[in-house]
Amino acid sequence: MRTLLAALLLATPALADGTKVTFRDDHVVLVDNKPFFPIGLYYCYEEFEDPSGKLLADLKDYGFNTLGFYRWGTKDWSKEMDRAHAAGHKVWIRGHNGFAIDNADLEKAARDQVRQTKDHPALLFWEFQDEPILNKVSVEGSRKGYELIKKEDPDHPMLVVEWPGAANRFELWKGIGDVFATDLYPIPRERGYGRLNNHDITQMRDYIAALKKAHGDKPVMLVLQAWNWEPLNYGEKGYPTVRESRFMAYQAVIHGAVGLHYYGQVHCTRSNSASGLYSEARDPAANKAEFEKCVALNTKFWAAHKPFFQELAKASPIFTLRDVKPEGRITVVKQDPAPTGVAVELRTKQADKDLFVLAVNASPKARTATFRLPPGNKAMELHVLFESRTVPVKDGEFTDRFEPYDAHVYATTAAVPR
Repeated sequence: MRTLLAALLLATPALADGTKVTFRDDHVVLVDNKPFFPIGLYYCYEEFEDPSGKLLADLKDYGFNTLGFYRWGTKDWSKEMDRAHAAGHKVWIRGHNGFAIDNADLEKAARDQVRQTKDHPALLFWEFQDEPILNKVSVEGSRKGYELIKKEDPDHPMLVVEWPGAANRFELWKGIGDVFATDLYPIPRERGYGRLNNHDITQMRDYIAALKKAHGDKPVMLVLQAWNWEPLNYGEKGYPTVRESRFMAYQAVIHGAVGLHYYGQVHCTRSNSASGLYSEARDPAANKAEFEKCVALNTKFWAAHKPFFQELAKASPIFTLRDVKPEGRITVVKQDPAPTGVAVELRTKQADKDLFVLAVNASPKARTATFRLPPGNKAMELHVLFESRTVPVKDGEFTDRFEPYDAHVYATTAAVPR
């Protein structure tokens, strides 16, 4: 591990080098003009605190490249950001008082925070207060905060993550932010999570549409579920399965998400009610036992999901490719059984002459789907990436099976772009 950390330190730029974060014309995130797909994690305070950097390196091995940083102003915040940068992570930073500025003291505190951190190479996004509509954050105060941030630091966008229950009011924050997201935690389904009359994992599509409707031509992201609302009540069923997590991630990208942040916590030695890793028992022995049960469930979830998050990291260069023009897209020509709606959803990307297709079955029913290649494409087979198999092409068409909520990535090459 020491050798790995030494290599990371040598590979990273000097801490004096800040970054410039912008968006391509298709909303893809650009870091110093290079495409970047954020794969983020919320609760990382134990990793930041670890002076060895081992835990931060562990998160990088999981596939994460962006971490939530809410520790500005603590004793070692600068050293913690340095360690994140050394491990290859970007961070998003929530502002002082959520950057809602209602008086001179808050304005000074926000300005001081921005000036002290804006040139750190780990910085990716600033962030308003979480779920500002739910938390009744001042709209005008936030507008002032946004104007201050853009004046002090035009090189790092402002992220707004809103509560999905406010989907009919997302437009309240229109023009106050640069990239907009909402947090979706639909497992277990019986909780009925969400406002848009869709409590299934297919709600990714609906909330991205709501964000786009509210904010127009702005980049959108999602915060997805990597935690359990009530581990002691729901047990393993309170976490998404790997198939459900794959579906939610790929459906989000198909419908336009330019990054995915995950609400959850990998390493946990201290009780954290916000991530569901805690006990309310008053008896110390019972409290300890229940907390350990929560941690054991969480550990099992992360062990099962590690290959999935590593897959996301490998797939992220596909996500940042440009979309194929309409005439060059791969299309669905048949589904069996025939759906009442869309069911199979897809998006075609292109790198040079190679095509990459992200496809999901947004249905609780298994089905086969037949796809047609664009005119002139002579591929004889398609590679199903991350599954170590191929599908044959005949007369310009190929057929594949989808289990309920399945996701497949097809490509005319076996090589994943870097």
